[in-house]
Amino acid sequence: MSKITGYWKRHLRPLFFNAVRRFGGVPVPRESTTAADYEDRSRACVVTELPHAHEAIPPRLVVGHVDELENTKALIPDPLAYARYERGLLGADLHRSDECVAVIDGGRVTHDAGVVITPDSCIVADVSGLAADSDLPTNPLRLRFLAPPRRRTGSVAIVTCTMPYNYYHWLIEALPRLALYERAGIRADRFYAPVDDKFQRQSLRLLGIDPGRVEPATANRHVVADTLVASSLRRDATRWKTDFLHHRLTRGLDAASAPSLRVFVSRRHRGKRTLTNDDAVFRALKPLGFRRFDLESLSVAEQIRLFFDAACVVAPHGAGLTNIVFCRPGTKVVEINTPYRINVTCFYWIAHYRRLDYRLHVARPVRDRFFHFDPASAGGDSDLWVDPEEFAASVAAVLEAVPVRPAVVRRAA
Repeated sequence: MSKITGYWKRHLRPLFFNAVRRFGGVPVPRESTTAADYEDRSRACVVTELPHAHEAIPPRLVVGHVDELENTKALIPDPLAYARYERGLLGADLHRSDECVAVIDGGRVTHDAGVVITPDSCIVADVSGLAADSDLPTNPLRLRFLAPPRRRTGSVAIVTCTMPYNYYHWLIEALPRLALYERAGIRADRFYAPVDDKFQRQSLRLLGIDPGRVEPATANRHVVADTLVASSLRRDATRWKTDFLHHRLTRGLDAASAPSLRVFVSRRHRGKRTLTNDDAVFRALKPLGFRRFDLESLSVAEQIRLFFDAACVVAPHGAGLTNIVFCRPGTKVVEINTPYRINVTCFYWIAHYRRLDYRLHVARPVRDRFFHFDPASAGGDSDLWVDPEEFAASVAAVLEAVPVRPAVVRRAA
């Protein structure tokens, strides 16, 4: 974001919208509640609790340039940050995935992240995609006034999340809300969902939602419905989410055919977290039968089919790896990631739930145009480099099912 654009979004935009909406707009709510608390004090809200099983995630297998892990650990002075880094590296966790669905008569929703507001002007925090303290430039809760709400008859169900413009967050956070509505026995008349991006429109259509039933969610949209339906909103990948996405979006594909494709996902046209020697790595992988794919050039349906047919997926860390949710059990996955972003374990969790044969390959961080690491938080990001021949040999060992000794000792979760 340029300095001029950033200044407009963070400083001038709020002043502009406050001035425009001062006459005819409605005040921004300042109080917040939870769905359960609102149900306790109002007949306008009914909450359905949807418990799920809790599940422990075991440690993951880590290979590659493990010396970079030690170099990165040496940069972290704080013991708590160091411990967080170690936990992120292992990827072990305990997932708690109890959910709920709230039905609010006369409820309101605003913004493309889906901020839910009660009829008496309280934010329902646990079913909203934004909070008042979010520094998102378009956060409506930082303003004084919202646009006048548009009235919609019937029921409107929210299908969005905090960052719906990101493919991972859209698939793992927004779309699974449909499964919760189905489980609660709710059939909505309309869906409040962002449709600016092709992958949003395509995935909604694949799930059987007609475009005519979509209320476009935008940064300035404000809707009041006869009945507003919103589910709890969790960021983690869980078993019920991955099962829903896989089974619903791979319907019609030939499960009798054995996976055979060897897929190398390239980020050479992306703005960050690219393999700086992408061409050299692909040349080393090509004799092993790999084909290179730029996922941004494929439709959602084509990506689903590609990963459904994959026997092995090799890819740098990035939203495109979310597609391993469509892989069949036993597919081999090699994720390439920088030691600066090692605490992002979402793709390992998807692989665990889909019963995939997963390895994290640690790359060398490249100190050039896109590079940062904060020792205080033990997090950062960078572009990547791996030795092509060594990496190809490692992948060949995976393909041949030769046991790979983990560079990090596996510990009990």
